[in-house]
Amino acid sequence: MNTIMSNYTKMLPEAEDSVQVNIEIHVQDMGSLNEISSDFEIDILFTQLWHDSALSFAHLPACKRNITMETRLLPKIWSPNTCMINSKRTTVHASPSENVMVILYENGTVWINHRLSVKSPCNLDLRQFPFDTQTCILIFESYSHNSEEVELHWMEEAVTLMKPIQLPDFDMVHYSTKKETLLYPNGYWDQLQVTFTFKRRYGFYIIQAYVPTYLTIIVSWVSFCMEPKALPARTTVGISSLLALTFQFGNILKNLPRVSYVKAMDVWMLGCISFVFGTMVELAFVCYISRCQNSVRNAERRRERMRNSQVWANGSCRTRSNGYANGGSIISHYHPTSNGNGNNNRQDTPLVTGRGSLHRNGPPSPLNLQMTTFDSEIPLTFDQMRPGSPPPPSGCLARFHPEAVDKFSIVAFPLAFTMFNLVYWWHYLSQTFDQNYQ
Repeated sequence: MNTIMSNYTKMLPEAEDSVQVNIEIHVQDMGSLNEISSDFEIDILFTQLWHDSALSFAHLPACKRNITMETRLLPKIWSPNTCMINSKRTTVHASPSENVMVILYENGTVWINHRLSVKSPCNLDLRQFPFDTQTCILIFESYSHNSEEVELHWMEEAVTLMKPIQLPDFDMVHYSTKKETLLYPNGYWDQLQVTFTFKRRYGFYIIQAYVPTYLTIIVSWVSFCMEPKALPARTTVGISSLLALTFQFGNILKNLPRVSYVKAMDVWMLGCISFVFGTMVELAFVCYISRCQNSVRNAERRRERMRNSQVWANGSCRTRSNGYANGGSIISHYHPTSNGNGNNNRQDTPLVTGRGSLHRNGPPSPLNLQMTTFDSEIPLTFDQMRPGSPPPPSGCLARFHPEAVDKFSIVAFPLAFTMFNLVYWWHYLSQTFDQNYQ
């Protein structure tokens, strides 16, 4: 090595066209894929291979065909300066010393291997979350030399997995490599890309999100089985279900980036919240119908009381013209009694209304003439007893029955929720199964 390095100058190797640099990577392990920061961590063995005729020692009487060089000599030889231009952080493992291996072959071929820990960005698209598929890319370029000086190529086996890759939330289902040539102000640069495709494991979200929402929706339907008068219990069930769904939705969203488009989880949670809100609207509708029916029944009861409280004798209302008060009147109450001869006699008990003393003469005042009923002490005027007065309007909602609305809802809501499930799962799962990773 001393003989070789004594005559070596660190410069671009001589080549007919450009220096051909072959690259491969061995994937040792992968860390977690973070949706918040849109990146993933990967540990790789990064290998570069090129030919430098100035380092050839075939003309020397050496007993070895390759030499493992010390890493301290690496800064003294030329390298293509290949880097991962899209990485957020790249470090060389040191356990305890730097994990770098340099091998020099007798024909001048240089083989360099680095054990790296790389944090690289991912192109996240969460529209299908949690049935989504994500891609993460590593991009290699020569930072110092364009394609006229250095050409980058993938080896025959560009990417090798040293073990099956399993992440807590994802499975790596595919990886692919490609080469591109990009135009920069200083010329064309070769660019090598490796794309890792990850498919999310949605079993966690089935257990933590979908199953609880199913149970919450079913609990909200329990209010349909309660009687309409159980307003506090039905309100408690609806509000508790709505709050539970809102809490679950917020707990899921806090671990996701703030994106402006609609995700599959958003569709599901908002749909479930809409069904629970529909139960609250149904409860309000039932309460309104009950109130309308109570108003109609009260109005009919008042009219029935008015009809039953009138005093009829021989088809007309019997009154007495004697015993008038100042500004008042005396209305006789008719009490039939039977004497010993079997004849009915009428006993009139005068009731004095108004102010002043009792008088036997004088006509009653038509404005203050009142009559007391048998079963009510509330005075009833003749205007209220006038036949042909219209009944209070009942409204069209009074024709519905709260029990009938509940019976309809207990069938309609599960049926609508079933249709929502069929459309939802067919739409998103069909897209998941139809994806082609080739």
